[in-house]
Amino acid sequence: MDLYRTLVRPLLFSCDAEWIHNRTLDAGAALGATHVGRILLRTLFKYNHPSLHCTVAGLHFANPLGLAAGFDKNGRAVRALDALGFGSVEVGSVSAYPSVGNAKPRLFRLPADEAIIVNYGVPNGGAQAVSQRMHKWSTDGPLGVNLVETNTGQALEDDAVIEEFVEAVRPFCSKVDYVTLNLNCPNTTGGSSPFDSPDVLRTLMVEYGRIRDLPPVFLKFTAHADGHRMENTLSAIEGCSFVRGFIFNLPPGANYPLRSPAHVVDPMPGTLCGPPTQDRMNEALRFWYRHIDRQRHVIIGSGGVRTAEDAYEKIRLGASLVQIYTALVYRGPGLVQQINRGLVRLLERDGLEAIGQAVGLDNDRP
Repeated sequence: MDLYRTLVRPLLFSCDAEWIHNRTLDAGAALGATHVGRILLRTLFKYNHPSLHCTVAGLHFANPLGLAAGFDKNGRAVRALDALGFGSVEVGSVSAYPSVGNAKPRLFRLPADEAIIVNYGVPNGGAQAVSQRMHKWSTDGPLGVNLVETNTGQALEDDAVIEEFVEAVRPFCSKVDYVTLNLNCPNTTGGSSPFDSPDVLRTLMVEYGRIRDLPPVFLKFTAHADGHRMENTLSAIEGCSFVRGFIFNLPPGANYPLRSPAHVVDPMPGTLCGPPTQDRMNEALRFWYRHIDRQRHVIIGSGGVRTAEDAYEKIRLGASLVQIYTALVYRGPGLVQQINRGLVRLLERDGLEAIGQAVGLDNDRP
């Protein structure tokens, strides 16, 4: 019997979504703060197998399953989340300056779809405060931070956005293992991003090239399968050895297949996350993997992962790593172990000895 889904989840879902999210972080912070708490979490949830070990962007991962940004925006529960058995944990999104985010309510559940709609507006304590907190923690796997422009409710000039991204990363240099630049987060001012322009992105890359002790950088942008936009992006980062790969954001306003009725969904502001986005995200993954220089860049897959089969599909399409978030809401912390155990079984089924051997097997170049 799945105790989380039969007993715990109904209780949690009887309360406000954001309130439960915050209480979960409180509990994680408390458990992670003690040696006994971390040992308990590792004993209950962590699973290790040599076939899942992988090296990506020069970093070693015990398994390819990471926690996506958005769950722990301020790095409060990093040690507890690491103890659950994730291969990596990504904190954020974090901006250069503190932000309270959007007005409440701003987190909504769609149980019929195992999905959520997020309109947080990236509330966070700012780069200085979050970096000081993260610097205290040691983790078993790589620790990353996702950076974004400060949500002021107003669009900034291009130069100001670039300056924000530069200021946001400085406190984290030498304190985290990697950085993700959230170039067009749908939860900030919404709509277009200045980095849709290759010239603006190129300028940002020039500025980042001047930063000392910069860790590996991943670029996160709206999922698309557009050759012209892809060429513009790759051209803008040409020669930027610190850019090691890509993650895809969810495109807002897409017509996703939903079981939840329109009269429930339509009044909810924000971005849909979860299984209904899976096909769209996999399409972008398939397209980009066929065109990137695989010696230079990797892809971190996300969007709708809730089973080992979902994660394995992304890996075989070209993802070197996979991230989850929404599925934890519906399936609980035991999901991390379930997916990792399932990945080992799938590798054994296919006669593969290491997870890296599966990357891109279903996605040969045309």
